[in-house]
Amino acid sequence: MTIMIRVKGAVQGVGFRPFIAELATKYGIRGQVKNIGAAVDILAIGDEDILHSFTDSIKNEYPAGAFILDVDISDVTALKEDDFKDFTIVQSNSVSLKDELPVFLPDIGICDDCMREMLDINDRRYRYPLISCAVCGPRISILNKLPYDRDTTTMIDFEMCPSCRKEYTLGRRRHAQTISCHDCGPQMIFSTGDDSYERKSAVDEAINALSKNMIIGLKGISGYQLVCLPSDVAARNLRDLKGREKKPFAIMFSDIDKISEYCYVNEKEKELLVSSARPIVLLQKKKDFPESVCRDSRYIGAFLPSSGIHRLLCDVLGPLIVTSANRSDEPMIYSDEDFFDTFLNENNEQRAYGVLYHKRKINIAQDDSVMFVIRTSKGYYPAFIRRARGFFPLPVMIGGKNNNSSDVSVLAMGADLKNTFAFGKKDRVILSQHLGDMADMGVFDEYRELIPYYRSIFEFSFDKVICDKHPGYYSSNYARKLIKEQGIDESGLIAVQHHHAHILSVMAENSLDSCIGIAFDGTGFGDDGNIWGGEYFYCNKAQVKRYGHMSYVKLSGGDMAPKKADMIRDCYRIAAGIKEDKVPEIIKAALNNDINTFTTSSVGRLFDAVSSLLGICDYNSYESECAGLLEKEAWRYTGIDRPEFELKVYRDDNGNILTDQAVLFRQIEECVDQGKYNTVLCAYAFHVAITTAIKNVCDIISAETGEKKVCLSGGVFLNRLLLTKTINLLSISGYEVYWNQQVPASDAGISLGQAYYGLMSFED
Repeated sequence: MTIMIRVKGAVQGVGFRPFIAELATKYGIRGQVKNIGAAVDILAIGDEDILHSFTDSIKNEYPAGAFILDVDISDVTALKEDDFKDFTIVQSNSVSLKDELPVFLPDIGICDDCMREMLDINDRRYRYPLISCAVCGPRISILNKLPYDRDTTTMIDFEMCPSCRKEYTLGRRRHAQTISCHDCGPQMIFSTGDDSYERKSAVDEAINALSKNMIIGLKGISGYQLVCLPSDVAARNLRDLKGREKKPFAIMFSDIDKISEYCYVNEKEKELLVSSARPIVLLQKKKDFPESVCRDSRYIGAFLPSSGIHRLLCDVLGPLIVTSANRSDEPMIYSDEDFFDTFLNENNEQRAYGVLYHKRKINIAQDDSVMFVIRTSKGYYPAFIRRARGFFPLPVMIGGKNNNSSDVSVLAMGADLKNTFAFGKKDRVILSQHLGDMADMGVFDEYRELIPYYRSIFEFSFDKVICDKHPGYYSSNYARKLIKEQGIDESGLIAVQHHHAHILSVMAENSLDSCIGIAFDGTGFGDDGNIWGGEYFYCNKAQVKRYGHMSYVKLSGGDMAPKKADMIRDCYRIAAGIKEDKVPEIIKAALNNDINTFTTSSVGRLFDAVSSLLGICDYNSYESECAGLLEKEAWRYTGIDRPEFELKVYRDDNGNILTDQAVLFRQIEECVDQGKYNTVLCAYAFHVAITTAIKNVCDIISAETGEKKVCLSGGVFLNRLLLTKTINLLSISGYEVYWNQQVPASDAGISLGQAYYGLMSFED
């Protein structure tokens, strides 16, 4: 009997074909296995009962890193079975990917087996910095085209030595496309611009430079990084080099035990740290580095080595600052030429001491992913701050019931802050890696280059383009240009309101048809022309009703408002009708004469105002600094008597549900004036007031709609205290609570919501 088995899922780049070959040999099956672009085809010849057991094993057993979406089996009749004497791995076929989006693997952190080999003095790859195998190493960042084979990646530039060629045919490196060793493949080079060292000497010279508090560049798996000791002098110099004044640096540790010396680590956090993605995980501090390293954050962004060279450096030097190689807010560098020009140019006043690199090309840059874990009444859950290396291009599966019936393909353009874009088709959406803020020309250029690049890789063509409603967004304007270039009618461009897209991103993750939506963030263009940021929705498929919002407050400062928390505080004083004598005349004049002012329901700005009011932070030197320090203060609450603040919920003359943020601000200011409660108590009570108001708003909307599902999204919900308290309160009140877990709650998740809207809007 002969059958054809087509396996779809993440089955390329994880040694799936060698696994199948070994499994077939075990069962005594003849035939062949090959990649076909988006899947793997297995031709299997054997007795019916044996083939049945073989296919069951394929569905339930697979290599680390793989996951199976579908196993399709069909009979084959027109075949000479005698032509197959054994089971073989054959050359991949290039087939069309147009029917569905392929599932391809991200760049994978070094596996335990490779780590053991690299640290084993008796192994031939002892201290080989770029060690990898069939289940670890770079994938998407070196891919030229599908299917994934050595000659379709940048490894084509390196010829295998006899030993590696032999390993390529057997064992755990069978068909490992990144296979290399000390005798072949990419090797490390250390250059200072004047002097150059290779192989072991390169690593030794880099270690020597780092030990002297020098800053060096390092070519990682998915782009260049800047590395130095977490000392005061090195960190200060690195801040000057990057133009990064206060934002905390992430720290790489050699192993979990070293992380545990500095941080509290629960089992879920450990699971993330050791996963193949190797993300940065924000962990609560146990002890600290010098203030210039992590600043006054409550957390240390800790992570483990994603490649052999990282581990070799950490083993000798201990914990290291490892951060993306870029000037502040610019894209991560991934080409050798750009790094040398930016950080080793002798004409630059600020430059790195040297660079440790290799000559394997990187096709796309990816920052390290950043995650955290929250503890709710139902357990521990992960969440993203940045989704990039280790996760892109894995798709978000959005469930078949909403959109399997439609063949429409959508390109979602994302937002302008923390941009990602996305491709959506049928039951899946592929989000790009985190790109950054589109106001930076380098980010915008990268955005325009990556969209056609990924379209080519995934053979993706689109019918509809979904963008944000903001008329001034770079992404929205580029969307209009794209449909003209593609000859798509103007009806093919659909604008989705920013905060609706936030809620849709949570709905997409959970394949929901309807929900109550609570969207809290800093800014987003509203349907009434105001700046929204504290929104209450009822969503039913692609339809949305705005039930209400945080009360509007007029603010001055225009684009500088998100930076100047003290100015926002004074605007809130005017809105609350108190302390006007403390407000500078220039702010009063701006508000009275509508000079550079805007009206907003933003919860992000409320957090800024309260942070400044409580004397915690007056200026956001990086995004959400004031809010983060306010949250940190609230976490210090120990359960003693605290003030009772109320975020009053009421309905206006038009029936809109409003929560009065000006009155809340006035309560806090009066409490501060009385001096009865300290900053910690006021900060905690502020969080409680918002959480309670959310629950009260949900009660009203639920009573009118019958809806018991609640989705929470928007950058404000990156606040762990607010998120966990809201989840717990809503859960004990009988609601099913959902929040972003597969994409960030910030604007980086907007493209997923936009894609989901597009797919729902055109289902048959």
